[in-house]
Amino acid sequence: MIPRFLIAAGFLAIVQPARAQEIAIHSEFQRMDPWGRVIPQDLDLNPREILSPALPRNGHLSVHLVVTAPPGTNYFLYAGANPENVLRVQIYREHFVPCGESLCPDWLTPVQSPVFGAMPESVYDMPGQTARSYLLDIWAPPDAIPRRVRIEALIKTGIWDVAPMEVRIVRATIPDGPLRTGEEIAPLEAPSSATAQLQLLRYMAGLEPVIPGGILRLRDILQRNAAEDMLLARSFPRSLPELNFFGWRPLAAPAPGAEWYLRVRDFLFRYGY
Repeated sequence: MIPRFLIAAGFLAIVQPARAQEIAIHSEFQRMDPWGRVIPQDLDLNPREILSPALPRNGHLSVHLVVTAPPGTNYFLYAGANPENVLRVQIYREHFVPCGESLCPDWLTPVQSPVFGAMPESVYDMPGQTARSYLLDIWAPPDAIPRRVRIEALIKTGIWDVAPMEVRIVRATIPDGPLRTGEEIAPLEAPSSATAQLQLLRYMAGLEPVIPGGILRLRDILQRNAAEDMLLARSFPRSLPELNFFGWRPLAAPAPGAEWYLRVRDFLFRYGY
């Protein structure tokens, strides 16, 4: 659990004037490059503001934590739940790799809070880097009581900055069951939602979801999360194509915007109550 004086310092940071350093939360489908820009494949004209996301029981919620600061900055990153014994929180450092004409995060290294970081992470590979990306992976136990839990992410340089988020544990519960493991991810150059779409298409074809054998990359996280969504969908009494929750377009056709899959997840969590 983050010490109370750190939390208090974070709240004070909210009312301070704009500063050079910043920490921000983005959905799992919004990858940022080393300069804090959304990569072209994941652009959305109306990106979702991640303030109070839903989390199903026995399921995961994953978001990007993006730290921006001038080159030459050192910082500490803190993240955790308050209260601390309700959710399981894991932080991953995201490593940038070539991605089309840009650089995007893919490989993951688990780290423990507090995390020390420097900008740039490599003076040789990215001398002008101004943004570093982390993944916050949150799991709710199957017996969790539906409630709201505060997640705090703070950075400290000479001063504090905070990105607050209130997770809503919902009644929808991801079913347990034996699953086939295997890699089923989209190419790195594809939009992030393309990996989730593969699991949605499997569901529509009557196939069970495929869970990755391990968590090594961001795309493994995306595959796992979408597989959990489809496990929930398979527990419903009717198939999603019959429900036709988009109404105005086929279920498997992406809606406008890079975060279209979040609409699928919204529906599943509501229907799974």
